[in-house]
Amino acid sequence: MKRCLQYISKYKWWLLLLFAVAAICCALNFSSFRTLFAPLLWVDYQDKRISFTENGYDYSLVIQGKKCGLYSSNGDRLWTSDDAYRIQDGFLTDLDGNGDPEIVLLVWKRGTYGKARPFWVKNNDNAYSQHIFIYDISDGGKVSQKWFASDIGILVSRMKLMDKNPSIILAQDRDGNNTLWRWESFGLKNIENEVSFLAFGDNIIHEPIYEYAKRYEGGSFDFLYEPFAKEIQSADIAMVQAETVLVDKTDMVSGYPSFGSPMEVGKALKKAGFDVVACANNHVLDKGTYGIDVSSSFYKENGMTVIGIQESTEKEYRPYELISKNGIKIALFAYTYGTNAGDASDKYPYMIHYLPGDSDAERNAFVSEIKSARNEADFVIVYVHWGDEYETKISDQQKEMTALLAEAGADVVIGSHPHVVQKAELVKRPDGKDMLVFYSLGNFRADQEYKGAKASFVIEHSFEGVSIKEWQQTEFEAYWKLK
Repeated sequence: MKRCLQYISKYKWWLLLLFAVAAICCALNFSSFRTLFAPLLWVDYQDKRISFTENGYDYSLVIQGKKCGLYSSNGDRLWTSDDAYRIQDGFLTDLDGNGDPEIVLLVWKRGTYGKARPFWVKNNDNAYSQHIFIYDISDGGKVSQKWFASDIGILVSRMKLMDKNPSIILAQDRDGNNTLWRWESFGLKNIENEVSFLAFGDNIIHEPIYEYAKRYEGGSFDFLYEPFAKEIQSADIAMVQAETVLVDKTDMVSGYPSFGSPMEVGKALKKAGFDVVACANNHVLDKGTYGIDVSSSFYKENGMTVIGIQESTEKEYRPYELISKNGIKIALFAYTYGTNAGDASDKYPYMIHYLPGDSDAERNAFVSEIKSARNEADFVIVYVHWGDEYETKISDQQKEMTALLAEAGADVVIGSHPHVVQKAELVKRPDGKDMLVFYSLGNFRADQEYKGAKASFVIEHSFEGVSIKEWQQTEFEAYWKLK
């Protein structure tokens, strides 16, 4: 111990100096003190060359060594970024939609503000901060300032232009959070990057339910959905499996085994806030083509997206419907294993969307039609009526169809028909990405004493494409008398 103390005494100044250097290095890299001298060490500076033609002239935009320059086809330098700027990344895109490209740069510079700053800010600071600068290019390669942002408020680790909409910028911070930026009027504006979904299983109007509505609710079915209305309306997109078709004739109203629900059921679903109605199920033919046509017509006339069925008069197959929310395009499919009232495919080949049979031809066509949606959609959701009734165990058919859906590249699968809740899990697709499968949400509202489940998930734009940010399956009381 004595010898150790002697050693420390002899070299104490060197040890103190070493400790001070280490402390300064930590401060420079992990605190805002670092930006007084240079941008943070984690910054990944990009080098790139972008060749383009504008008004008949060829140019090259070059980002290299933390600088950016515009060059003519002869190699003459027409413009270069300010020596005081350190360029982290940049792009060339028609950001404002006027037909001419703009230079978009992610820049580090001293000072939170530029030459112009809010009147209440007396002095600009001298630390390095991150900004987005936008420049116009005019004839002859003249570059001029279009819009310079103050400190953007987040530390962007990387950014890119959206693949299907290059006028939108995707920025990711160091924690992996993604934000979208779009040009609006005069300047970049942060826009919503997420879409939230809420999905339910089988909505089955048994006879005791419609008799109660007639006797005690004046024919209204609002009471069925009021306990869920707030969360349905708070979701960006709310979906439900409508197991019973709508009928507009009193003598067609009936319960099990051949269901026909009053139009007021559809009105209550609309009032509750549902956006999407999946209609492919084993009871959809209970009232023949009449029930399908009435249901499809009502939902569409009330601004709801109908999936899994088409009206009997339609002459073209539409395997999916495409909707868009917050810049994300979503393809929606719905299929059923079969229908109780027989198969009308020979006469009406497009009316009901069925799962494929055992033949390779049917299964290949099934996979292909889901894959084809990727040509215009960012995300694919499939409602599937499958499995064994009242069984919590996943059936062999469900496993087979899950494998096909994974091959087809579905992102989310929502199961119905068993009337009881089954598990939910992430399934690895052949392309290495995850597919979220809710095997059965059970009932939503029914005269059966089983619990149901609601599926909630959020999707967002990310560097890997549109992906699932979070998800959960939550059980609730589906028996209608337990309000």
